Amino acid sequence: MTVDVIYDIGDWIVHNYYGVGQIKRIEKRKIHGEKVNTFRVQTKDSVYWVPVKKVDNPRIRRVVNKRKFRRALRALRSKPEEMSKNYKTRQAHIKEVFEDGSIRNLAKLLRDLYQLARTKKLNTTEQDAVEKIEERFIREYAACYEVPLGEARNKLKDTFAVIAK
Repeated sequence: MTVDVIYDIGDWIVHNYYGVGQIKRIEKRKIHGEKVNTFRVQTKDSVYWVPVKKVDNPRIRRVVNKRKFRRALRALRSKPEEMSKNYKTRQAHIKEVFEDGSIRNLAKLLRDLYQLARTKKLNTTEQDAVEKIEERFIREYAACYEVPLGEARNKLKDTFAVIAK
């Protein structure tokens, strides 16, 4: 049985927990007692490894293309949905969206958290989610549009500021 390798050195990928990173090289790593080839992925704050032949990891996806990024921005600008009044329900929803990892669902969550912040002070989990999603958007925008991080930050910070009002 052969397994297709779906990533290559230089590719930008998104991990649901670690965020946007670039595959830098292939390294042999010991996983569950067995030496396997892994991609070494560099993020802003960390490094993680992904087995080269592990193509079915639901926590990892490619950086979206421009069309999908524009769709996510439209979702971000769309009418917010009211979040639950119960903070535990909101916390569970935040966790669910991060586990899903879809940029469109992250955009909707960010939009809804901005709306919630207009009426009440966000709790620590909610504020952390806002900051993580904004940073992920900036990094994914930079990788998708192949622009410097500073340019992506400037472009999206203006968008975030308008939507957060």
